[in-house]
Amino acid sequence: MVPLTIATGWKDTLEKRAPSFDEYLAGGFLANAPLLLFTYIAKSLWSEGPPAMGLEIPSMVAVALGGIASGYLVVRRVKRDHFRTGLKVGVSSFIVNFTLSSFVLGGASILYGVWILFLFCCAAVIGSYLTKITSKEADLAS
Repeated sequence: MVPLTIATGWKDTLEKRAPSFDEYLAGGFLANAPLLLFTYIAKSLWSEGPPAMGLEIPSMVAVALGGIASGYLVVRRVKRDHFRTGLKVGVSSFIVNFTLSSFVLGGASILYGVWILFLFCCAAVIGSYLTKITSKEADLAS
């Protein structure tokens, strides 16, 4: 039987470490998944010609949802520096998106890059603070 102090110490070291490069990269790919799914659905529905202009808002919502989910899940690994970790997740999501856009679309405009960077960073920071809020509520409930 493992003593309680060893088990508690092991749990504390796991929760307090910073996310690794692999976790930031996984968060970047996770953030792009809703946008890629939305793009695939839009391309299959509007295969001829450019898609309707009304699809810009749902695509931004897909980016925001992906950013919130990735920020929330990656920041669950730490108990401090929510803003900085969320910002790093947003930047990694932008890097993954810009790399995929360069390969798939043959490049992207600077305005597109600025919007995607802004949306991913804001959404990931919101997701990171959701982690902070939900962990406080869980601590108060127990």
